[in-house]
Amino acid sequence: MKTVRLWLWAFAAAAFAPIIVFGANGTVILLGLVALAVPGLRAWRGAINDLARTPIGWALCGMLVIAITSLIWTPAPDVAADKLLRLVLLWFGGCAALGAISNADTNTIKWLARLLPVGICVALLFYWIELATSARIISLITGLDAAMQARFPTPQEQELFRSVYGFGAISRGAGLLAIFVWPAMACCIALFPARGKWLAAVLGGAVFVTILPLPMQAASLAMVVGAGAFFCTWFAPQRGPKVMVALAVVLTVIMPLISYHVARPEVLGIEKHQLPGSWQHRVEIWHFSATKISEKPLLGWGFDASRNIDGGNTQFVLELPDGSEKIFPGIGLLPLHPHNGILQVWLEMGAVGAVLLTLLFFGLGKSLAAITNAYGRLGGAMASASTASALCVGLLSFGQWQSWWQASLWIAALLCTGALRAFSPR
Repeated sequence: MKTVRLWLWAFAAAAFAPIIVFGANGTVILLGLVALAVPGLRAWRGAINDLARTPIGWALCGMLVIAITSLIWTPAPDVAADKLLRLVLLWFGGCAALGAISNADTNTIKWLARLLPVGICVALLFYWIELATSARIISLITGLDAAMQARFPTPQEQELFRSVYGFGAISRGAGLLAIFVWPAMACCIALFPARGKWLAAVLGGAVFVTILPLPMQAASLAMVVGAGAFFCTWFAPQRGPKVMVALAVVLTVIMPLISYHVARPEVLGIEKHQLPGSWQHRVEIWHFSATKISEKPLLGWGFDASRNIDGGNTQFVLELPDGSEKIFPGIGLLPLHPHNGILQVWLEMGAVGAVLLTLLFFGLGKSLAAITNAYGRLGGAMASASTASALCVGLLSFGQWQSWWQASLWIAALLCTGALRAFSPR
């Protein structure tokens, strides 16, 4: 079994960088989680039992019960049931992978700790190549060149199309880098006690500089938020995680109210046409979601109902700087999900789901405090930073039930667990 585990984890390590850059939102990232989970199949029951005893486990079980019950009233129950089944299987796989990492021997953990910073650096190298060549590799992988030549007659328009859609395709991985870089930085410190802090700082700075020019602005913001959580926990090891959780709970309570009024940025002295198109769309999505939440505030519209509530019938209208407007056919005010994890829980599971979400945040706070007690300020600060970055990305991008995003969150938990095991408890 040990040999099988090493081969599977070697496969996952080798695929780490190209998956992040070129296949972050594809099925291939699930294969990476499977490779990590297979060696832990014998220990998955113990991992599930351990999780079930925590507030995080209670919250997940409660959400699962609400999701199953909501299949009675969700708009597309067959599709929702299929997604829910895949989500449950993915959670089992995540627990198995946690069991495998927790039971791995010290030499294996040190081996993984050496590979993680290397994997981040290789991913950065791919990004730099893409930035220097106008996303040439992803264009070849996805066949973007053929679509570009078919739709646009001039070379200038073709290159603009490649730049927009090519960089858009690889930007999702930037959000994952913003989450994964924190355990990688911790591994640098654990492996090189003398100069590890400088190596970690260089690695973190390189990730931030690389993802900053990419279209996904949530990724660079997530790193800033993660840095704030890191220093907050570093200087206040017990109070820091509590403050972070308190902010998340308050945000859960007031997010629908904020979202209802955010469609009018004029009250803040900001004209809507001054916002980038993507932010204008976010504003309208959040406002529209808040109005739908108010229609079914208690139990919501049902699991995975977001994609079926409007069906693209309400069109998004872009306000241009010159005062004119532009309508993009097929782009509605609720395309597939609200692009906000808290709003998605409110929208699909109502106030009951929001209460369970606050329980989940409470459990995260307890876990972060326990990590600080067991592994010192560095371990707690690293885990807090990765958690805060993940929450930030979840609040601005992606559907929360997308398999690749859920797999990414489990992988982040695995990387943090491995990084914590890479240095001895105090």
